[in-house]
Amino acid sequence: MKVSKYNIVKEYEDKTLVYNSFSKASLILEKDSNTKAFENIDEYDKLDNETKKILYENGFVIDDEVDEFEELKYIYEKKFFASNILNIILVPSLKCNFKCPYCFEKDLTCGKENVKKYFEVLKKYALKYFKNYKCVQISLFGGEPLLYAKECIDFLDFVAEDSKKNNYKYITSIVTNGSLLTEEIFFCLYKHNLSSLQITIDSNKEVHDKNRIFKNGKLSFDLLIEKINMISSLDLKNEKFKFIVRINLNNTDVETVKNDLQKINNRNNVYLLIRAIYNTHAYTQNNINNVNELKKFYDMSTELGFKILKERYQFQTCEACGDEKVFHLMPDLSMWKCINDLNYTKAKIGVLNSDGNPELIPENIVFWHKNCISGFTDKECIDCKMLPDCLGGCPLYKCKNKNKSCRTFDMFSLPIIY
Repeated sequence: MKVSKYNIVKEYEDKTLVYNSFSKASLILEKDSNTKAFENIDEYDKLDNETKKILYENGFVIDDEVDEFEELKYIYEKKFFASNILNIILVPSLKCNFKCPYCFEKDLTCGKENVKKYFEVLKKYALKYFKNYKCVQISLFGGEPLLYAKECIDFLDFVAEDSKKNNYKYITSIVTNGSLLTEEIFFCLYKHNLSSLQITIDSNKEVHDKNRIFKNGKLSFDLLIEKINMISSLDLKNEKFKFIVRINLNNTDVETVKNDLQKINNRNNVYLLIRAIYNTHAYTQNNINNVNELKKFYDMSTELGFKILKERYQFQTCEACGDEKVFHLMPDLSMWKCINDLNYTKAKIGVLNSDGNPELIPENIVFWHKNCISGFTDKECIDCKMLPDCLGGCPLYKCKNKNKSCRTFDMFSLPIIY
């Protein structure tokens, strides 16, 4: 027997947390508890049989012949090259009815937009290729996708019919600013195996109404609270559906955020994704909030009755993983692994031609793969206890900067425990 290399011990003000990033198991112990058994097999041998059984069954202690690193690498590569699932993020337009200052798409275009042509070519692609997969995951993104709600829903209706004819499953998701959402539109999406819907609010009413405003200057916080309460009050039978409210932390504090979160009803139906606003090529601002303080926001949120959204991409670097079978389809029908910086063209892996066939850029696909797997070649990553959660960090960052950006425990590991 040996202790797992992925045991992580975290000391907090009122408790000790032990977490295994490979098995995703966690234990909450009393403050200043003896945790030597998670680091030394001789200390483990001193424990009673019942405690040893618990640690073994949860992966804190493993058999000598188990090679966790090789298992992790195998699982990661298997997911990366999985051939039975297609994940396509649809970006029919970069247009939006908001003018958020930190939007990474701000002031960007992606060629002349032609939404009608976009969906015509997309249908050709779908007819030829969707039937080759066991499951097709379709995400609606933008811009604001609900500016083209009819076109998006018409396409999903098309996929529903094609999936019946060709015997594949499909699931959908949407990220929207929420302003155009109605109950009718929601149920049109929901019937298409909607797995998640995400709306964002900024910190609290005061901060939100300075940032997330309509292009005509109209404020949006009160409207979005109405939309959020509309969705959270629905009696939905699909337990797999997640209604996600993203909270952007932007020069705020726990109590201020708490006061406005209390305006949300039916909180047990809402998952929170909490992130600090960060600087990008399009936005720079000092922010007192950072990803190392998320625990106090998680604690406050659970006290109010919300659920914390767990990491959605276990054993993947992010949604930009997975060879050419995961890509964003941009308004000009170009295919991108990541669109956080459209000036970085090495993230572009191809384009759909007018016949709906992908014309790929092999050297960019290989380059992206090289940076996605660097966590398994970098010595610091190999030795890091957080490797199963972090997997070497953001691929785009590594591609652009030739070094890694390590993910924090509070941001990527702690939500799994909640």
